[in-house]
Order: sequence, then structure tokens, then C-alpha cells
Amino acid sequence: MELKLFKKDDMYMISAKGSMDLYSSIPLKELVMKILGKTTDQLIINLAEVDSVDSGGIGALINMCSTAQKLNADFVITNVQDFVKQSIASMKVSEYIPLADTVSEAVAFLNKKK
Repeated sequence: MELKLFKKDDMYMISAKGSMDLYSSIPLKELVMKILGKTTDQLIINLAEVDSVDSGGIGALINMCSTAQKLNADFVITNVQDFVKQSIASMKVSEYIPLADTVSEAVAFLNKKK
């Protein structure tokens, strides 16, 4: 998985590209842990270029959301492909993963949380 980090004001965004499974999500989880709580308390993960996600990848997203909550950080995932939304829905974990359709919606969501 390829990751790119962007910063705007106090908000960070990580854009991911490629496949997301338990193994390939490790660098993403490590980057999220490094950023949250130390650098910012507002983070967007952009999955627009993620072409596959398995149950291990969904588990990693849940883990990141849980960590964000423990750190009192605001966290949202955006540009989620339909197949990922279906996986999240089929696993009945959508209430644990905050989703936004676009980056603009994600930014608006985080701005409301300030």
C-alpha cells in the first residue's frame, strides 16, 4: 500500500493507494498512531485509490477508529469505494467507522467537531 500525507492547518489527511489487508495496512496503522495525539487530533483517511479491502483491512480501520476515540481525536474515512462500504455493512461495523463521501464533507465534519 502506498501512502501520502497532506497537512492543512491543524488537519492531516492520509491518502492510501493499493490493496488493504491485515499485512498491508500495518504502515497505515503506524502512521495513524504517530500522527494522532502527537501532531494533530483531526485526521482524514482518503481511500479513493484503494482497490481492494479484505476483513483484515476492515479490522485495521476499526482499530484506527478505536485508537482515535481513546485519544479524543476526530477521525473520518472518505472516498470509500462501494465494495468497501458493502464489506463494512456486511460485517455490521458501520457504526464504528465514521465515513464521508468526499474530502470536502470530511473537512466539514471535522470542522464541526472543533
